Amino acid sequence: MLNRMNKQTPLSLIRGDQLRPAMRILRALAHPLRLSIIRVIHENNGAANVGEIFTALNIEQSVASQHLRVLRHAELVKTRRDRKFIFYTLDYERFARTTESLTVLKDVD
Repeated sequence: MLNRMNKQTPLSLIRGDQLRPAMRILRALAHPLRLSIIRVIHENNGAANVGEIFTALNIEQSVASQHLRVLRHAELVKTRRDRKFIFYTLDYERFARTTESLTVLKDVD
């Protein structure tokens, strides 16, 4: 019994300062339209501008921009400017780190 109490549980491995970024990431990934935006960017060789995104998804430009803002805030996409266009690219490293972090929670009962 004593040995079990000293053993760290998966939840005890998560520090409070890690929760805020994790919440932003999970919130960003929890919306089906944002997942579709991620898919469009990925399928467009990892980079797409707002026009390409809203055209591919048949949504309003303002809706695409609002969802891209959430993805930027969660640091799942990066931006780069090419003349008058802003291209969104996926931060694949961030996705990989997020996936690794979430595996800690898979065995929590």
